Amino acid sequence: MNRARNPTSASGSRTGAYLEGLRLGLFALGILCWTVSPAAGANVCEICGGPLGNEAFIVQDRVTRAQRKVCSECELSNTRCFICGLPARSNYTELPDSRVLCERDAATAVLKEQDGLRYCRETRQRLGQLFWKFLTFPETNVSISMIDRIHLQEQFRFPGNDRPCPNIWGRLRTQTSGAGLRHEMSLLSGLPLAGFNATCAHEYAHVWLNENLSAARRKTISSDAVEGFCELIAYLLMDAEMENGQKEWIKLNAYTRGQIELFIEAEQLYGFNDVLKWIRYGTDDRLSGDELGRLRRVELPQPTAPPLRELANAANPHSVARETLTLKAIFWNQQQSLAIINDQTFGLQQQREVRLGPTNVALRCLEIRKDRVRVKIVGTGQEQELVLRIP
Repeated sequence: MNRARNPTSASGSRTGAYLEGLRLGLFALGILCWTVSPAAGANVCEICGGPLGNEAFIVQDRVTRAQRKVCSECELSNTRCFICGLPARSNYTELPDSRVLCERDAATAVLKEQDGLRYCRETRQRLGQLFWKFLTFPETNVSISMIDRIHLQEQFRFPGNDRPCPNIWGRLRTQTSGAGLRHEMSLLSGLPLAGFNATCAHEYAHVWLNENLSAARRKTISSDAVEGFCELIAYLLMDAEMENGQKEWIKLNAYTRGQIELFIEAEQLYGFNDVLKWIRYGTDDRLSGDELGRLRRVELPQPTAPPLRELANAANPHSVARETLTLKAIFWNQQQSLAIINDQTFGLQQQREVRLGPTNVALRCLEIRKDRVRVKIVGTGQEQELVLRIP
């Protein structure tokens, strides 16, 4: 992520026109330059360990937010860590896309795809545990891949994927197929583990939005609010895992144009359920800091009569295709339960087409209990609870 340094200012004597010009130029870039004297402390560069010389530079570690004292040679170095932004003079790792990781950040970086896929599965499980009352994150229709920065940025050049993004760490592409929605998640390799998990959570939030927002709401809600909500999901996960550094990173990111701060405040004031209602049914396109209470202005959909009705045929119940969803049986098992709905067998989170009257409907099984299941009609987003009728 690119974030400008924000050092505090300091004064001191300057010697030589060249050094003064250099100081002014670096100050314009947000880098603090000062003259070192014996009373100022140890004259050792915190990057290379060499002497600071006549001048030292203060740069900020983007991971720890600490200020580090470095020599002019390190400060003018072109080798910078992609994660922390500090000069990397030795023992650094250079990735195939020319990014550089310092020794510290390389130790926690997610570099192997098999590791990344495992971390993504674990992140999805933790999201399910954290938001089990509110959200269900699909799995079977989501494919995940890890790519480098060059190929990730290349994806944003295609029509429909070219929204400016200052921090391209991940991307989600959703397509409609005959079986429903398919999601392709691309995650940047070489991220620190906490940042990788937060990015994964952000993209899973996009998956949920793409499957649950109505077409009308997708037209009215702003892209900044969408990104703010996805960052909120990542923020709440990092909060649950006590990743305070990553929480600060999320809040400092200007990508959402201030929406993430408002989403965090709204969640603290009104609760996550009200935030979720606004995302789905809100009347405004974004949250407003001046009127955050407008979060509760929602237009809930009006209940409608069931579009399908069951045709009874007592003489031959199998002669007519069912026009309602009917739960026929449940095979209960704590590890892997199964449910038979109409003429199809479903596992948890499985999506299949069932016959309803003269047509087929894509159905996803969201939850299986001992006596009932919860399903979603993929085309409309409508959820239903089906209860097992015991003769």
